[in-house]
Amino acid sequence: MVLTQDPGELGPGDADPRYSSITDLLENNQNPQRFCIYCELFQPDHTKHCKLCDVCVRDYDHHCLFLNRCVGGGNHRLFIIFILSMATAHLLFIAVATYHLYVVVVSLEDQSLVRAVAAQFWVVSLTIMNVLTILWEVWLLTEQFDAIAIGTTTYFKPTCETRPRSLGQRWTTVLTFLLEGRRRLDYGLTGDKISIDI
Repeated sequence: MVLTQDPGELGPGDADPRYSSITDLLENNQNPQRFCIYCELFQPDHTKHCKLCDVCVRDYDHHCLFLNRCVGGGNHRLFIIFILSMATAHLLFIAVATYHLYVVVVSLEDQSLVRAVAAQFWVVSLTIMNVLTILWEVWLLTEQFDAIAIGTTTYFKPTCETRPRSLGQRWTTVLTFLLEGRRRLDYGLTGDKISIDI
């Protein structure tokens, strides 16, 4: 579903209605780069043009090179669920492989760990690769949950949070995003508490 879900691509009808020319942007003290020269539209807030996909994506998070797909407002929640399911699968593999290696070591008469590793080299190698993958997934999920907790994406994440939130508020925001697909769009910059369905 992550591969087929629209990440939030913008079409010509999705341009920001507040602006119709570069002059409008400059008069409102906005960055003139909000006009996408590739898609020829004025980008709404929190939109970025992905040069690899050649589209503007609303609530852009990143372009996933493993999936060869943008992760944005339309599929961000699915991407997080996908990474969580992959981490679960890797943890399950590590648990089963560890049990298998334990059974092999116990079955050897001399209890030699070196013999067990030599006899089960591929299992040991795949277990090490899964452990390294889990470490990468934990880092990725930490970055994602940190951005979601402050109501933004990893691309638009401010360098410093202007309003610190308690740990309970951060977890509530993350769980709301995962369960309901709702994200606060204040991005830590305004007092408004706006949420949208994703």
